[in-house]
Amino acid sequence: MKHETIKPSQRKRYEFIEFQLMWEGTVGRKLLKDKFEISLQQATLDLTSYLDLVPKNMAYDPRQRTYVARSNFRPAFVEGEAAEYLQHLEMLHHGYRAADEIWPASVPQFDAVVASSRKIDPVTLKTVLRAIRDRHCVEVMYDSLSSESDSPRRLYPHAIASDGHRWHMRAFDGDKNRHSDFVLSRIEKIATKKGNDQEPPRDEEWSNIVDLRLQSDPALSDRQRERLEIEYNMSSGELLLKVRQAMLFYYLRFYGFNPHETEEGMIRNKSSFSLCIKNLEEVDECIGRRS
Repeated sequence: MKHETIKPSQRKRYEFIEFQLMWEGTVGRKLLKDKFEISLQQATLDLTSYLDLVPKNMAYDPRQRTYVARSNFRPAFVEGEAAEYLQHLEMLHHGYRAADEIWPASVPQFDAVVASSRKIDPVTLKTVLRAIRDRHCVEVMYDSLSSESDSPRRLYPHAIASDGHRWHMRAFDGDKNRHSDFVLSRIEKIATKKGNDQEPPRDEEWSNIVDLRLQSDPALSDRQRERLEIEYNMSSGELLLKVRQAMLFYYLRFYGFNPHETEEGMIRNKSSFSLCIKNLEEVDECIGRRS
């Protein structure tokens, strides 16, 4: 059986088998049966057919009455990345999955930072998504921190984006004649205005991809720089990020810079994570600071 001909439902069970072998070291038919609500017979067939496909990945241990990962285990259906495991813990922590719905068979003690912010109204998100899809104008009452205006705003959304903390709507502001970001949780009222539909100008900052080149702070010792380069998986002492110009501000904040702080007319090149910007002039020219 070639991987391309495997049915999606069975492939998902193979992925689960590999997940268990990767992170728990063992996998048995009862665990497979309970997780996917299949018969013990089907679970046995899945395990034996997986063994036929990738015979070097696991072996049956009669003492434990279960399959165990071989020392030369190499995943064929999952990536085998740490992120695959941690995503399950994040879903559990945020309440998107119950403990019996995630894949780790034994959940370790863990915790995670959760940003405290006003929830996004599902009606707001649905309206925004529909406006993006149908290219409609929306009229919103927006709780802006930088404006005292209580007037509704005519916006033409075309994308949504996360800064790692909050979700934004990227839209053309018909009143201010510019593209801006609007925090979805700050939208108090929203309505589709089909009569106001027009073709807004191209969002150049959204389309334009720029380089953000980061390196370790030169003030660090050689050993500290070496460790930091390993931590950020740098190549030749540099971390190259290709980002949308409209997202550059958020990437800088994510990596510990404060784009509002300036020094000698440019972004203060100091990160709380001991990083610095290698192409500072280029980045400063692209930043478009927000008030």
